[in-house]
Amino acid sequence: MNATVDAEATAAPPPAPRAGRRARPWLYLGPLIAALVIWVYGPLLWTGVLSVLDWNLISPDPEFVGVENYVELFGRPETTNAIVRTGFYVLGMLPFATVFPMTLALMLWRRPGRAAEAYRALLFSPVVLAPLATAISWKFLLSPEQGLVDTVLSGSGLPSPNWLGDPRTALPVIVVITAGKIVALNMVLFSAALAGIDRRSIEAARIDGATGWETTRYVVLPQLARTVVLLTALCVVVAGQWVFTNVAVLTRGGPDGATDNIYYRLYAEGFDFFDAGAASALAVTITATLAVAFGAIASARRRSHDAR
Repeated sequence: MNATVDAEATAAPPPAPRAGRRARPWLYLGPLIAALVIWVYGPLLWTGVLSVLDWNLISPDPEFVGVENYVELFGRPETTNAIVRTGFYVLGMLPFATVFPMTLALMLWRRPGRAAEAYRALLFSPVVLAPLATAISWKFLLSPEQGLVDTVLSGSGLPSPNWLGDPRTALPVIVVITAGKIVALNMVLFSAALAGIDRRSIEAARIDGATGWETTRYVVLPQLARTVVLLTALCVVVAGQWVFTNVAVLTRGGPDGATDNIYYRLYAEGFDFFDAGAASALAVTITATLAVAFGAIASARRRSHDAR
């Protein structure tokens, strides 16, 4: 009798119906799919619809215009200027996204200890500051009318240009202001990459008589190559977004379009000129361009992996 009860207690539960087994994964994936549809693919589809309409965000009767928004948008000199300026931002931000943070991370990595940790925390502090508050602070500092920078330079007998009002200096100033946060963030990423370096290869190089520079040049830097490529690709893709807040607060794309870029141009078309069609056309173009770029990078990585 006891043997029969034990056998019934340990018997496997009856298998679920076939339809239930097929539906179970979708029950787990359902919330994620719903979130993607609501917050990603739905707005993306709606942006595509808006890109073929003539709508000022207020009129109850938007008009279908087909690809006219795309033709007009890319026929404007402002759009061409914004694309070119975005390229300048990418070139200006590249050293601050790779060379400077990697150098700082290497210097702190070669001198471990409490002092290095304190310097790392101090250098990381710009990341936690609110971007809008930082931009407003820089606006006061660089003001040509009794700003701190102007006061110091004038008091020292040095020329004090209108940093944000001169087309020759406005874009480099925006790059330098934005760079503080990017250098700090990427320094942490390089520090994480350095923490994963194989210490045995470094000890082997030292035993073979390699100097500190030779060890860094031929042992450490090659192991950081993947991080450098990743951060370079990230800079190329999102450098225009990094500078958006500073452009919007400090210059609004001026003077004479010198600090404009495609992300601020998108904002201006939509919320300064109330042209939802042109703004959506630019958004669709940016999304398609990034999708092609990411596809090309993924394809190149796959070919590189297969060739090994």
